[in-house]
Amino acid sequence: MADPSLDDIPFAIAEPKKTGIPLIWAVPLIAILVGIGLVVKTVTERGPEIFVVFKTADGIEPGKTKVRHKNVEIGVVEEVVLAHATENVEVKIRMSKSVAHLLVDDVRFWVEKPRISGTSVEGLGTLLSGAYIGMDVGKSGRVERKFKGLDRPPLVNITELGRRFLLQAKQLGSIETGSQIYFRRLAVGQVVRYEMDKDGGGINIEIFIKAPYDSFINSETRFWESSGFDVELSAAGLRVDTQSLNSILAGGITFATRSKREAKPVEANASFQLYERREEAMTIDDVEAIAMRLVFNESVRGLVIGAPVDFRGIEVGKVTSVGGFLDQKLGVVKMVVDIDFLPSRLRFIRTERLAKTMSVRDGLDQLVGGGMRAQLRTGNLLSGQLLVSLDFHKGSPKASIDWKSELPELPTIPGALVGLGDQAQELMKSVNGLLKKLEAIPVERLTEEVSTVVKSLDQALLTLDKTMQSIDRQLAEDSVLQTDLRDTLNEVERAASAARVWLEYQSRHPESLLMGKPKEE
Repeated sequence: MADPSLDDIPFAIAEPKKTGIPLIWAVPLIAILVGIGLVVKTVTERGPEIFVVFKTADGIEPGKTKVRHKNVEIGVVEEVVLAHATENVEVKIRMSKSVAHLLVDDVRFWVEKPRISGTSVEGLGTLLSGAYIGMDVGKSGRVERKFKGLDRPPLVNITELGRRFLLQAKQLGSIETGSQIYFRRLAVGQVVRYEMDKDGGGINIEIFIKAPYDSFINSETRFWESSGFDVELSAAGLRVDTQSLNSILAGGITFATRSKREAKPVEANASFQLYERREEAMTIDDVEAIAMRLVFNESVRGLVIGAPVDFRGIEVGKVTSVGGFLDQKLGVVKMVVDIDFLPSRLRFIRTERLAKTMSVRDGLDQLVGGGMRAQLRTGNLLSGQLLVSLDFHKGSPKASIDWKSELPELPTIPGALVGLGDQAQELMKSVNGLLKKLEAIPVERLTEEVSTVVKSLDQALLTLDKTMQSIDRQLAEDSVLQTDLRDTLNEVERAASAARVWLEYQSRHPESLLMGKPKEE
């Protein structure tokens, strides 16, 4: 029988075990989810990572140096390490997501810091804010994440309107990066960069002309250096032409159109020659140069390479070489001058020959046949420099050009200085001969003879003086000669009066010559 007291004792009832996550784990789980969300958000909002290689890390600090475009922060430097070649540094930059579409292969980066070059001062704002990395957007459509940084800021932005052209110069002169390009004294562009030819034969200068001034560049455009002062002495007087102060200090280039009628449009990156002077730039193009030789039997002192070949004031060539050779037959040394003759400079000469175009050879043969000869003349009295003058000299011996020789030889005549020298030598010979004759004269004997002559001359003068005194006495009013002369004149006057009476009577009575005078008369 069951014990009734046990009915009041409670019994445990077994319940099935719960399989859910304990509530205590909800907090860390929520924290993990929030963290994951933040990471996802950070990753999704994080900008791209790029690498820029610079020559030096001067002014760049990880976590501090910013990247700016138009003074807006678009990135920050995360890490700076040496590149594999150890010649450069590699900068890791985290860019903003908003500029991810701008990171193409022609984007340019540089370190902006204070710089002084020529007449310009750049980056003064970084003295307070510190150096930063500047960025210039590109136009390419190809995405890139590795770039090569520039040493200095670009002078022309890729998006700036205008065109680039190439100038070829023999030497750089006073031109440097940043030098201004002038058109009608207005700055319309600048020099972007320059480099030497691979063979070292010249300098290639890249320039940028802003829009709309780039439309003035055409096939007839000529460029020349406009640095410093241009002094010209002409028949109109002395003229001094100066450019702007900036071009004088930092160098500059000027351009102009030579002939608008012949001008044709040109494309970007067209190549032009850079001349040293405006006069040289505006002359006609030399499409042909004929190498010729001149032989002189005189000194060529003062004649240098590059000296002009002049035809009545027109420069028609340049001296390219000056030398000499031994003429074994005559045993003398003759001077050889090689020139580049530019026939296009003589196109102003009108020639008519059976309505047929005359070739250069025929034209030169005709000129030489007409007496054209080469001669050395003084080009500058102060420096003594010579030039080669081409002109017509009538009476010159007949000559011709041998076109079959290695270098056609143009006939020459002695220069004016040689003629002056010959005349001076003849004059010196005459003077020397006169001096010898004077030395041969016995001066002492000549002096004695001159003294005797002088004494005789004194006696003659005394006798002449006495004679003149005697004449004066004879001509005096109270002299006998004067009295006799007056009496004689009175007799002559009376005779003339009687003759006049007789002639008057005869004119009234001409018959008296035959019959005589009547008695009553």
